[in-house]
Amino acid sequence: MDAGQIANKARRSISPFCYDECHAYCCRKGYLVMSKAQANKVTHGKREEFEKRGVLKKMGDDSYSLYMGGSDQSCPSLDGFKCTIHKSRLRPEACAQFPIFIEGKTVKLSNRCPAVKMGMFYPYIERWMALGYKIIEGDILCDSDFFEIIKEKKD
Repeated sequence: MDAGQIANKARRSISPFCYDECHAYCCRKGYLVMSKAQANKVTHGKREEFEKRGVLKKMGDDSYSLYMGGSDQSCPSLDGFKCTIHKSRLRPEACAQFPIFIEGKTVKLSNRCPAVKMGMFYPYIERWMALGYKIIEGDILCDSDFFEIIKEKKD
């Protein structure tokens, strides 16, 4: 089993926790960086409306940032703590990879994820280390060092 397969298994292992206990915290707090096509998908075709409200901001030629921080400002694709675009090919890469990001021989775990903070990935960390991977946990307040990984895999 390679590092990516281990990561996918680890992500699947926390699915019940995400829905039942965490209540999709990652989809309710923070920022989500994505392309224009992904922004259209996430907002269900209402990208311009979200831009007017100041919740979605254009950052570059094809880069947008969605603010998910207020009580009424969770991800527009979140419905009852479940993602309505989970199986879409236009789902942002950050969503697909969260909370585990692999770059070269490094596995980065986002400390914004309650499952990471609770040590729920310990069995998987052992597997990655056995394959020679270095494990890094991001800062709870700022996972910005992970953005380059996400950007490289975009579209």
